[in-house]
Amino acid sequence: MTEYRIAKPEEWEDCIELANYVFSTAHRPHDFEQLIPRVYQAGPKMARIHRVAVAENGRLRAEIAVLPQQMAAGGKLLRAGYVGSVSVHPKARGEGHMKRLLGDWITDLEGTCDLLALDGQRQRYAYFGFTPGSEKYTFYLDVANVRHTWKNGELSAYTFAPLFPENGEADEEAAAFAKKLNEEKPLYVVREDVKACLKTFGEQAIAIWKNGERIGYLALCGGNQVVEAEVLEEQDFVPALAAYLKENALDSLFISIPVYETGKAAALSEVCESFTKERCGSAMYRIFQFADVIEAMLTMKAETMGISDGTWSAVLEGQPVTVTVKDGTVTVTGEAHPGADVLNREQAQELLLSPLASKGSKVPSEIWKNIPSDWFPLPLYCATADEF
Repeated sequence: MTEYRIAKPEEWEDCIELANYVFSTAHRPHDFEQLIPRVYQAGPKMARIHRVAVAENGRLRAEIAVLPQQMAAGGKLLRAGYVGSVSVHPKARGEGHMKRLLGDWITDLEGTCDLLALDGQRQRYAYFGFTPGSEKYTFYLDVANVRHTWKNGELSAYTFAPLFPENGEADEEAAAFAKKLNEEKPLYVVREDVKACLKTFGEQAIAIWKNGERIGYLALCGGNQVVEAEVLEEQDFVPALAAYLKENALDSLFISIPVYETGKAAALSEVCESFTKERCGSAMYRIFQFADVIEAMLTMKAETMGISDGTWSAVLEGQPVTVTVKDGTVTVTGEAHPGADVLNREQAQELLLSPLASKGSKVPSEIWKNIPSDWFPLPLYCATADEF
């Protein structure tokens, strides 16, 4: 008989080996200790974030990890969970292990988590109440853009070096600097181990220097994919990227930013060859506490993108909420007015998360008559794999 429970510290190595084996079989060779160092180099204490299916002979047949995190937005802290390392041994597939483990996680987190995030195939996770969400811009900056925009050596003030040198010198200072910049974002996940976070899935953390002073950092994947870029002063954002391209003799850079970082987007659009607006990979979310998530994310949207005044009252998956925006200030209460809109989970999350929810979706068309058109989708932005 299969046992379903939290992994024990003495099963830690087995958890790593199962994930490595399953992902290597399904995709390409994986080494989770290198891919996600903040979790899989932290030792047996991290066994507690894994739920496992254990066969009668003691061997692990499946596992799912949920990493608890704090997400800050709109001056509020949300309790978030990041789902990852979803692994079912090839010989144990079709036996219902994933359904049981994820169901157990959802039951356990119901009262202690505001939302869950993951990166995965939409139909697979829709069964568990997850909905696709979050958007980003990806800008394409090429060598011609740089050559014609900066002609007189204006970029020479910028230089670059590893944020965390191999000799480990000044790691603490660099981590504090990167942590400070991370926490100045409109939306961020609290990072306790910044160095490990900025190594997730092979990211390279590069310090940006200007006239001998450190002013920011880049996080890159694959040499020319900028997944994160932060600077002390926004006017240095685009020139620093251009200088990095030039110094490293790159043909191009692909720069991803959240849609709510409107200043960065405007600056990049003045220089870059092209851009796309797209969903953030395969990001999906399951909301537990609708009022708290709406208040945090809508406040952040009001502060960065601007939203219209208005009031909307609804019951979302049994949870009453009334949202009021006046002069850009968002107030959310846990009560509903008589005759309030009533939506189930699928409808509620579609409305809150999908940019196309008003274009003939699961949300009844009459609902939209009651909501200012610029409130939703909520501007979630979580590179879930990176944060895990």
